[in-house]
Amino acid sequence: MSARAGEERILSTQDMATAPSTPAEVDAFLQAKLVDESPLLARVRARSAAAGLGADASSPAEGKFLALLTRLCGARRVLEIGTLGGYSAAWILDALPQDGHLHSLEIDRATAAVARENLALVDPEGEGARWTVETGPAVKALHQLTWTRQAPFDLVFIDADKASTRVYLEWALRLTAPGSVVVVDQVIRAGVVRGAETEAASSGAVSQAEARGMAEALELLHTDPRFDATALQTVGGNGWDGFAIALVTGAAAPGSVAQRVNVEPMRPETVRGALEVKNLGWRQTFERYIADGWLDAMDSRLDQDVAAWLTALKRPGNRTRTAVAVTEDGEVVGMASAAPVLEESDRLATGAKWELFTMYVARAWQGSGVARRLADAVLGDEPALLWVLEENSRAHAFFEKLGFAPDGAREELPEEWSGAHDIRMVRRA
Repeated sequence: MSARAGEERILSTQDMATAPSTPAEVDAFLQAKLVDESPLLARVRARSAAAGLGADASSPAEGKFLALLTRLCGARRVLEIGTLGGYSAAWILDALPQDGHLHSLEIDRATAAVARENLALVDPEGEGARWTVETGPAVKALHQLTWTRQAPFDLVFIDADKASTRVYLEWALRLTAPGSVVVVDQVIRAGVVRGAETEAASSGAVSQAEARGMAEALELLHTDPRFDATALQTVGGNGWDGFAIALVTGAAAPGSVAQRVNVEPMRPETVRGALEVKNLGWRQTFERYIADGWLDAMDSRLDQDVAAWLTALKRPGNRTRTAVAVTEDGEVVGMASAAPVLEESDRLATGAKWELFTMYVARAWQGSGVARRLADAVLGDEPALLWVLEENSRAHAFFEKLGFAPDGAREELPEEWSGAHDIRMVRRA
């Protein structure tokens, strides 16, 4: 949501009734009549503009809209992707209850510093209690948020780089629950929504990458049944634009209905695809704990790992159970493996017969039911145990649905894991 390009005279009610008006004049009129911008919020807006961040900031009317939406949703946890100078964040924070929290992501450190100073004006207690501004690439931060207790978020506001809008929407689905609301700003920049790349190139209003990102975002809102969405055009002092708003539904992920997936024993022709899914899952899950060099080395030895798994599959007496999820077009989208419990202490303490060693599903298929089917394939209903990263609360919740529960056992991981721990979860007979 963008601020007015320049100051315009504020029309009187009589002016509105008798004289043609420019979009900027109507903006100013509506702001004067309906938007109660407090002196504190006005100061935040002025400070953002002084830092050179005013052109892309929300207008007062747009800030008021976000504040009303926060209250209408009864939101307690809000995620903002794209902080800028913190003006929209300030409106949201001002509307949150005292026990609410705003988590805002900003890639630029200098810009984030301005936002922190501005939000401290609204909430003098400072960062941490009711608000957080996290600096760095948004996707990395969003991945880490999946393992914290902040999700699910009640409201998500996306106003970041337009080329990545679809990616942010996909993350919003992972970080919300049915009933949450997602708002995507600037989805109709200068009307560039159809024939996006051609229009972008001819209009010069947005880049081709931005146009493609906005078009892909609207397509996702249209095709994914987990969103119930609409979009509204806006016209104002900063030209022709619009925003999308979506309710997160309780529908199944499209992968579970759009394409049949077979869960079957791993075969030689599916080993490589399974290990590619596993390696990507490792990187997405553990990159904050293990050095990139270690993960890169894992990827570089893929051929050797494929050969080792092929040998193991052919070995007589091999009791390891393996399963893969394969789409109708042959793509491997999940894998799991389990083996008899090796450690006698684990067997005696838990009574488990099987240990789940690996379980990874491609992101596009998470939430589709594939993971549960893989677990059933390698474990059945037998007593089993697994070890899972202590901080991985999302995995804990999934395994609890399968009947597993922590039994109090905790194990420190090797030094290269930055002090992380595993906990043992057990499913008894």
